[in-house]
Amino acid sequence: MMKAEERVKRLREKMRSHGLDGYIVYGTDPHQSEYIPAHWQQRHWLTGFHGSAGTALVTGDEAALWTDSRYYLEAEQALAGTPFRLQRADEPDTPSLPDYLAEHLPEGARVGCAAETLALREDRRLRAALEPHGISFTPGEDLVAAIWSERPPLPADAAFEVSVARTGLDRSARLTQVRQAIERHRADALLVTALDDVAWTLNLRGADIPHNPVVFAYLLLERTSARLFIDPRKLDPTLRERLREAGVDSCAYEEIDGALRSLPEHSTLMADPAGINMRLVQALPQTVKLVEEPSPVARLKAVKNSRELTELSTCLRKDGAAMVQFLHWLASTWPHEAVTERRAAARLFELRSAQPEFMGNSFEPISAYGEHGAIVHYRTSEATDRRLEAGGLYLIDSGGQYLDGTTDITRTVAIGEPDDRMRTDYTLVLQAHIALATTPFVYGTTGTQLDALTRAVLWRHYRNYGHGTGHGIGFFLNVHEGPQRMSTRWNSVRLEPGMVMSNEPGVYRSGAYGIRIENMVAVAADRENAFGSFLRLETLTLCPLDRTLIEVAMLSAHEREWVNRYHLRVYQALEPHLDTAARVWLSEQTAAL
Repeated sequence: MMKAEERVKRLREKMRSHGLDGYIVYGTDPHQSEYIPAHWQQRHWLTGFHGSAGTALVTGDEAALWTDSRYYLEAEQALAGTPFRLQRADEPDTPSLPDYLAEHLPEGARVGCAAETLALREDRRLRAALEPHGISFTPGEDLVAAIWSERPPLPADAAFEVSVARTGLDRSARLTQVRQAIERHRADALLVTALDDVAWTLNLRGADIPHNPVVFAYLLLERTSARLFIDPRKLDPTLRERLREAGVDSCAYEEIDGALRSLPEHSTLMADPAGINMRLVQALPQTVKLVEEPSPVARLKAVKNSRELTELSTCLRKDGAAMVQFLHWLASTWPHEAVTERRAAARLFELRSAQPEFMGNSFEPISAYGEHGAIVHYRTSEATDRRLEAGGLYLIDSGGQYLDGTTDITRTVAIGEPDDRMRTDYTLVLQAHIALATTPFVYGTTGTQLDALTRAVLWRHYRNYGHGTGHGIGFFLNVHEGPQRMSTRWNSVRLEPGMVMSNEPGVYRSGAYGIRIENMVAVAADRENAFGSFLRLETLTLCPLDRTLIEVAMLSAHEREWVNRYHLRVYQALEPHLDTAARVWLSEQTAAL
């Protein structure tokens, strides 16, 4: 197997043969997916860095990788001993990728990338930044693929349907909803590129990306027809016929380029500039007008209907029961047996697997003890696996995919007796979590505004965290779902009843521990009065908090009441689903403060 130095050397040889002075390698696929199959993990293959966010650059004499604060520690470890230097994207002194190129390349230089991994919006941004410096940017051939001899094939698992009894709407109704959006924008067709958008529209699921139940496909939706571009091996005859009955014809995945080239002259195609890749843009005839709009499917998908919310509540009872069984096992096992990060994660997977309709993890779990907890997206491995020992904190961020929903939960627990600083930090995180969970907000509020409300609790004590406060969550789909989010990065999407999100503030002390408390929440109508329509967040997750980490004296009466009400609800909901030992343990954990 080639080492990083040899890979970079061969890439530079390809760059020279194509007249390129710089080459950018994105960590995504032709659908701009956050998580990607092995076939498209080119940035990981080139650099060794496995995080979901990051961009690599190779020039004639430099190699660098940009990632955000969630991955700094992970990236440092992955890049050690490679030609790549870490660029900390969230730090003020770090140059952006375009600024770095302008500084390191001369006027007249040429930069390229694989066109199918670059979105139109990013292409525009790079061109605008580089052209004033006389640097040309030309997306084109995939040069990493040309040197990656052992590249894994594309996945070929079969697609399957998710029933209307779970989704609340059949595919014909969803196609009608999406077509109404096309008509509002006066377009002739819509190209759906995001894999979860395709899956949602057609009530399809698959296994093409680990933990994300999606299939590799494009959907070209016109006023009276629809074409699904997918590997034909993924559709059995029955599913193919059911799609046809709903007006959806099936075509080979590779035929999407030709379909775009064959669009009628002077027609208008609607597509998300953050989703359509440059290879597809280059396939469009000059006579076809591209209407650039955010995906209308993303907005529709984000608002769960009553059937989906009902299914999700059942799902969260199952997931909560598995989490309680896990926490009870952990508390009763670590003092007597060796429990490591990997063993704990495996045990939780076993317990979830025993639940009805479990389909797998919703992401690779973050099972982190001690200083590993301060690595926000830590991945345990044989080399880093640590035993849980008295005196530290253990953070477990995990989730499940079920036929009736997707879950995401984080709990932080003390292994042995916590110290005062641990209790203080945990209680501050809990107070921030409660502030978000209990504050009503007027209709029109965005996630960015709620992010500030949550962080303010920690800011008053000069603490902060380097990730978002909350993200959207799909329904038996991707665990990270837009377009709404709660983050310091501006998001203009107003929160709507039915949106499902996470509530996950934290505190991280490098070299010591990490603390995060994450529950799933749903936006719900609250009340109307003379001041407007108010919404609230309804907590959905059912799992106790670690009482030994709560400094009760720091809590207000309102906060104590919230914890007690939440714990009572957790016990009442989960008690029927537990064995005697777990039920007794849960009763102790949920006793009133």
